Amino acid sequence: MKFFIDTSIFVDVLRTEFKPSSKRFLESIEKENKGFSSVITTAELSVGAYRSNREDSIRRTLDLLSIVDLVDVNEVIALEIGKIFADLMDKGKIIELNDCIIAASSLSLGIKRIITRNIEHFHRIKGVEAIEPEELGF
Repeated sequence: MKFFIDTSIFVDVLRTEFKPSSKRFLESIEKENKGFSSVITTAELSVGAYRSNREDSIRRTLDLLSIVDLVDVNEVIALEIGKIFADLMDKGKIIELNDCIIAASSLSLGIKRIITRNIEHFHRIKGVEAIEPEELGF
């Protein structure tokens, strides 16, 4: 089974006080080569890396992201992002645009499961199943 990984799971591992379940999940993904993420995750993580005082933060971030295949935003995904965001606006359930980008990228690959800590936001998106690593036994 393939998994699409939200930024929050990588943040779990990059923090000093990391969550072991997220680390175990990412180690499993690395071994089985079945993980995907969005290029927006690279942008989100790089903000934290550049703002930190650690010299090796960018390298650590890129090393961690190297275990997944990154999905670029193309025209098809961009249109899906717009559709998702418009639907949420119409329902009065707006979430961050970055989460819409991640969801649209995942759905473009036919992957409905997004591994995340941000369950509340992703549950609002039709066709997406938001799951924490612990629900998968990690």
